[in-house]
Amino acid sequence: MIKEKTTLELIYEKYRNRMYMAAYRIVKNPTVAEDVLHDTFVALSKNTEKLKNVDSLYTASYVTKAARNHALNTIKKAQQSNIVSIEEIDSVSDESVLDALCTEENVNIIVSSILALDEKYRDVLSLYYFNELTVSEIAVSLGRKESTVKQQLARGRRRLIDTIKKEVDGYE
Repeated sequence: MIKEKTTLELIYEKYRNRMYMAAYRIVKNPTVAEDVLHDTFVALSKNTEKLKNVDSLYTASYVTKAARNHALNTIKKAQQSNIVSIEEIDSVSDESVLDALCTEENVNIIVSSILALDEKYRDVLSLYYFNELTVSEIAVSLGRKESTVKQQLARGRRRLIDTIKKEVDGYE
């Protein structure tokens, strides 16, 4: 007797690597990324009615976002459990605090620079980098040719770099 695979099993086979990488990029730990993947599939098992077409762009985007959101929640929970006292803050070096602020500042500059771009570049860059869609998926999603999407990605990256150079003082 041959058992037919469930929607969740098909989603797991098709998207587990993509979901793992989305989680790993955030948590930067393979074991934690595996835990995030597991938690994501537990949550998805409760909402399989939304994911009837396994091969659709909607499903790919939905499960990737779900993994990313679970990873972000995992990081948030870890940060909340790492509350430090005033004495511990005083013992932290100014350099490590400055490094953390610089990283956050850079992220804010990049995000604001992307938002400052023309809509066609902003949409393509956002879908590519934040939603982790392929060029062909972006083309389908936006109703554009793949060659147009590739060209807009290249031009958008150049404009993004120019915008960032203008925002960062003393950038050479």
